[in-house]
Amino acid sequence: MNKLKEARSGGIGVPQQVGYGKNWHTEHPEPITWENVTDLDYFVNAMPNGTYIAGISLPDSDQATPTYTFNSEEDAMMWIRNAAQKYQVNKFNQEQ
Repeated sequence: MNKLKEARSGGIGVPQQVGYGKNWHTEHPEPITWENVTDLDYFVNAMPNGTYIAGISLPDSDQATPTYTFNSEEDAMMWIRNAAQKYQVNKFNQEQ
């Protein structure tokens, strides 16, 4: 390692912040997730019987999905992520 790279990285043996999904091209190096690029409002609520309900709506609109029931919070979040991706693809395709 040359001296300039060593000085920038803090030196040999100094722990560096590394990780999958880092955003090195902007001022804020936090990972970019689906929540950063969507304008949808969503909710996940736990029910007393151990199930979870989830739904998605458009902000400033009365358009929304029906409320769906899931066995776990992870299943509900996966459905929201997939629905948000489908919405983004449709939105981008309409803008062309």
